Amino acid sequence: MVGLKGHLPRQRDIERFMKSQVQASNFTTSDSLRRIRANRAADIKDSFLHAWRAYKKYAYGADEINPLTLEAVTTRNGWGATLIDSLDTIHIMGLEDEFKEATDKVRAINFDKNDGEPSKVFETNIRYIGGLISAYELSNDKVFLKQATALADIMLEAFDTPTGIPWQMWDVQTGTGGSETGPSTLNNLAEIGTYQLEFFRLSQLTKDPVYHKAAQRVYDVVLDRNVPKKGSVYSVPGLYPIFIDIKTGKFLSGKPNLGGGSDSFYEYLIKTWALSGYQLQRSLDMWKESLKGIKKYIVSRGSDKRMYMGIGDDEGLDSISDTFTCFFPGTLALASRLLNDSESMDLAHELLLSSYNTFARTPTHIGPENFGFLPDGDDDSDLLLAQRSEIKKYGFYLDRPYYLMRPEVIESIFYFYRITGDEKYADWIWEIWQGIKANCAVEGGFAGLRDVRLGREGGLIGKQESFVFAETFKYLYLAFTEPNVISLDDYVFSTEGHPFKRSFSFNGTF
Repeated sequence: MVGLKGHLPRQRDIERFMKSQVQASNFTTSDSLRRIRANRAADIKDSFLHAWRAYKKYAYGADEINPLTLEAVTTRNGWGATLIDSLDTIHIMGLEDEFKEATDKVRAINFDKNDGEPSKVFETNIRYIGGLISAYELSNDKVFLKQATALADIMLEAFDTPTGIPWQMWDVQTGTGGSETGPSTLNNLAEIGTYQLEFFRLSQLTKDPVYHKAAQRVYDVVLDRNVPKKGSVYSVPGLYPIFIDIKTGKFLSGKPNLGGGSDSFYEYLIKTWALSGYQLQRSLDMWKESLKGIKKYIVSRGSDKRMYMGIGDDEGLDSISDTFTCFFPGTLALASRLLNDSESMDLAHELLLSSYNTFARTPTHIGPENFGFLPDGDDDSDLLLAQRSEIKKYGFYLDRPYYLMRPEVIESIFYFYRITGDEKYADWIWEIWQGIKANCAVEGGFAGLRDVRLGREGGLIGKQESFVFAETFKYLYLAFTEPNVISLDDYVFSTEGHPFKRSFSFNGTF
């Protein structure tokens, strides 16, 4: 409740925020357009069912299916990541039989046992716990809340560290923690700061503050043990380095950015504040402080005059980015509507244009995993000849040209469609979907591309993560349903695309 400077949220501010309308009220409602949109939604739903039926036939209950070999794949402890991550999408699409079958499957899961490998705590939270909470809120079936609570109780053990910052990896059977690189106490910003949304809601649903307190403890330590100082690894207030030692609570390294390893930390500041009914003042204060640094040091205009997001602090900018950063235009647009911040909305739109451009300009209408840009006015002599050529052709160059069905660009365009009511954004999504369908659809669902410049001819990747069902298909589908289906005025989406209801009241206690 208390802000960065020890102040409480003012009631008149809360009342003002409560009046903020996120979604547009001017959606086009002609019969012909409704028919087009309904047909597009049906097409996406059919493709979801194609992928789901392949998963059910060849890998039901497994974490993933390899869409090329049709083999079951264990990547998230064997609890059924795709099964649980998909639940709310299945419910939203009205697939009653599939939802009932999946519910029965979830009921039988025992989270005390796994495949013998450590759990990635962050992924367990966003895919499993978040998926179960959302399924409960949409269906009111208590089995989902029961299972979410059971798993969260197990994962809370990973927060039992000298600082309360969780281990990156946790073995549920041996009760030991570690990191991706071994027994070290290293973790990253996103993987310590992406519990706050799910754990806040779980505390509301169970009336047990233990989950919320564990997630908020992370902020306590980050703020108390790291003071911004020029020339140090943490030099700009609110622009946090990527890597942190969970034993000391001190940042270690990693230049600030909005990409993988950092992204959802910033996302959850504004979203948890909104989900709390605008009560968690510290989250809002941290968001505002971070946004100042982002605007000054992360955002940069490229040689093509578009606005990009790089890696930067007060010592300079590295003009490299990844598809994960493309979540930010949508989140910034959401924050701008909540806070009535027209200046930030303009920036969000500029960032959306560059994010969309990474898809729109390639031959497949699909964007790369990583890309680089040339800051406006900079000399290109340090770039390779091929990079210079691509900047002239696309406005950016492809650093890692593969595509793994990631949702972030689609997600941000979806936000702009729902916020503005402008049909061009839905058309952009449809254009991207046509590229995905033409290049990625296979017997086992949807595969990745090795090179978005070459499409299928460049080779396919046998990978279909659970977020394809949880996020990519959900945002595709919701772009063409009636706008009141999972309205942004009624729900907050988690970083994994799970919608949580905004209607729960919160007065500071659970």
